[in-house]
Amino acid sequence: MITLTPNMQLSADTIGAIKNKSVNNSPTLEGAKKNNANKNYDDPLNKWPIRGLAYSNELGAAISEVAPTLGTLLWFPAMLYFGADIYDKYKNDKTSYDPNSKRGTKQAVFQLLASVILPTGAVLAGQKIASAMGALRKNGITLQAEEDLTNFTFRFIERRNLNKYKNDIPQFKTEYFSALENKVADATRTKMLKNPINKIVDKLAGKYEDNTTSIIGNFFKKHSSTATSKKRLNKLRPVAEKQIDKIFELEDLLSKNIQPKDFSSKMFAKFQKSKILLKKDPEFSANHLGYAIKDAIKAFQKTKISKQKWLKTLGGFIALGVAIKPIDNFVEHVVIKKVVEPGLTMLDDHNFKKLLND
Repeated sequence: MITLTPNMQLSADTIGAIKNKSVNNSPTLEGAKKNNANKNYDDPLNKWPIRGLAYSNELGAAISEVAPTLGTLLWFPAMLYFGADIYDKYKNDKTSYDPNSKRGTKQAVFQLLASVILPTGAVLAGQKIASAMGALRKNGITLQAEEDLTNFTFRFIERRNLNKYKNDIPQFKTEYFSALENKVADATRTKMLKNPINKIVDKLAGKYEDNTTSIIGNFFKKHSSTATSKKRLNKLRPVAEKQIDKIFELEDLLSKNIQPKDFSSKMFAKFQKSKILLKKDPEFSANHLGYAIKDAIKAFQKTKISKQKWLKTLGGFIALGVAIKPIDNFVEHVVIKKVVEPGLTMLDDHNFKKLLND
């Protein structure tokens, strides 16, 4: 320790010694930077519950089958989060302000693939797999096919007076299956002809139409859109038969004001209320009972469809849960590290810029 008397003056050497001692006893700027570098950066956008916004679009994609409007709305929080995250990574290098377009571009690519395209694809794939697994049931058709058939059935009865066919159900079935055959044929042809190979098969099937003894002709006709639509119709027919029989069973009971065993008390009470309201409406009063019955049958069919939609939704959630981690790893370690970063580095290369300028 150096003690100063009132009249003592410090020499230049003494002052230098004090400065050196002070510097040696304090952390250097370099050391402070090193200590800060060793601290893990805690990204505020990566903390819950804010981080949960990044998954709202995936939740929306998964529930779109059962709640399409809510599924669409859930994309908005995710889009806001993605924009904030991309801008934050562009503007800041962790704790310091350092705008960098390369860093922002990398984050944009990451969010686009890891949070939008690939997870949504996983959800849709899971829904399709769940739908396909429905074919393992006794009726042998997919969940989506049964849903489409149920919707077609209601659209068909909506334009007809069921009471008119009450004593002639075979006639109703004849008209129904004629319309269903046309619907299946059109849908099959439209779907198959989007594929260039199927277009060729269909043309060759027409070319060999009169040559039933040709092995080649039989092969093409077997794989044509017409043959495919017939196979689909044959699968749908037993399910459609049951739907029609159920509809006329419900129509008979409701017309007699008897609650069907398939109806909940709430559904039957709604039917009763609908009858009263429709009877008061001049536009529907003449056939208020028929309209009320159709509305009740439609509500019943919606409950059946809802079960199929929930099964597909469950398949989407399972697929998302299984795929989300591999998707993050793939995008981070393969797409970003091996494709995006080298590409951005190449854009900064002096020779590449010179080539562009030339």
